[in-house]
Amino acid sequence: MELIRFSFGKDRFHEQRKMLKWCEDNLGPGGYYAFTNNPKNAKWSIDSMFGNTHFFFRDPKDAVLFGLIWQ
Repeated sequence: MELIRFSFGKDRFHEQRKMLKWCEDNLGPGGYYAFTNNPKNAKWSIDSMFGNTHFFFRDPKDAVLFGLIWQ
């Protein structure tokens, strides 16, 4: 299965916590490196390095919802 990715640059780093909280509240299990740490249950994952943030989604519906809010 191919993951759907949304990437944000350093200019959006200040929103990272709000995005993460939105995912926790609206999409279910996930978090930092969730597909590595909890591969069976995770619906989404986030990683961040040098101010750049990447969100990954398994379900296209979750990705669309995220994109409508944050893209």
